[in-house]
Amino acid sequence: MSSPFHADGCEVTAERFGENAFLVTVDGPRGEQVLLKAPGWRHTKLTDLVAKRHLTWDDGQVLIDIPAGRPAWLMVFDPPPQVSIFDFDPDPVLLTPRSPVERARFPVVDIHAHLCLASQTAAERVALMDELNISLVVTSAFAERKETTADSARRFSDVAPGRFRAAATVDWSLASRPGGAALMAGRLASDVAEHGAVLVGEMHDKGFGVDDPGAGPVPEDPMYLDDPRLDEFWAAASDLGTPVIMHCGDDIAFYRPWDERNEALRRLYLAPWSRRRSGGLSHEEIHDRRDRLLTRFPRLTVIAAHLDGCAERLDLVEERLRRHPNLHLELGARHRTLARQPRHAARFLERWAGRVLFGGDKVQDRTAYTEQFRVLESDDDAFRPAGHVEPWPLYGLGLPDEVLRALYSETALRLIPALSRHTA
Repeated sequence: MSSPFHADGCEVTAERFGENAFLVTVDGPRGEQVLLKAPGWRHTKLTDLVAKRHLTWDDGQVLIDIPAGRPAWLMVFDPPPQVSIFDFDPDPVLLTPRSPVERARFPVVDIHAHLCLASQTAAERVALMDELNISLVVTSAFAERKETTADSARRFSDVAPGRFRAAATVDWSLASRPGGAALMAGRLASDVAEHGAVLVGEMHDKGFGVDDPGAGPVPEDPMYLDDPRLDEFWAAASDLGTPVIMHCGDDIAFYRPWDERNEALRRLYLAPWSRRRSGGLSHEEIHDRRDRLLTRFPRLTVIAAHLDGCAERLDLVEERLRRHPNLHLELGARHRTLARQPRHAARFLERWAGRVLFGGDKVQDRTAYTEQFRVLESDDDAFRPAGHVEPWPLYGLGLPDEVLRALYSETALRLIPALSRHTA
């Protein structure tokens, strides 16, 4: 096999040394430096066995010293395999104590679900909830799927009112029509009176307005959260005492370039719902508009979905909580981000135990729920998340019982009194 190494004006020989290295001899001008070349060699070290020092390849070449009295002698390690970030899935060698959590320590009220996305019946869902110690789930439907609050009630809360409650499904496409906010306000009042809606189900502004369907053309006249045309609806929600789950922006990384420096690169490609279209408001502008709404409507209770899209920056979230007493949070399956900062996150949740609620999002299965319980309850180190989307190991927060009780149910029952009438 021909040697992959060469240096101008030198004799270069190489022989295999084990499975992952070469012993390389370079004989050339004594006492001078030469450029050793090996196309494709990078991301690895080589060792000058005479000078006892490590050298680093610079995209297929490295400057070496030839001693005055002998040839240069090098240990050159093979370049690493070119593994895609999507294929990198190492088997951990680290072994630490494990304490999987198969059932929540205390009863859970999940305020953020979209059970309409599955064909599961209420009875089938209740069986899973009983296994996991989930006492009640608030579920909302999607107007863009032509679903209504009545659909959530018919399938779940009417069948098992002690275990499910409907969230109001609002058709935000009405917002830009003349009289749209008044029509939305009237429908919300009807949903509360007729279907027992306990909150306004998850609504979105990811930078293109509340009436943006999330795909396809961007609205020509986007209606943002603080648009005066929505005031009548916010006033109605305030008067009814109906909290609103607001999904403001996506995770911070989604607003940054999709390149090798983006920590969410794998998720951006593997989770299509994470993708943003070009244009729209910045992450900061979305939240600034929401915060202006909170100030203008101090009796409006807002539950920020997914830890306000800022689980990586709990300092920003904490600042907003201090400024706006009518702002609350729900986890929204952002436990994995908390699990990257377990001590900081645990302190945050302890300080704000009365302002954070448990929410799961979509149709959580057993694996999704128990992973969240394990992050919140255990002090396990470096355990792997389910699936292949997130590259980071998880660390348990080990929350104390009083914080878990508040997070799992007490805050929800206090904030949404209508839940208490149907929760054992």
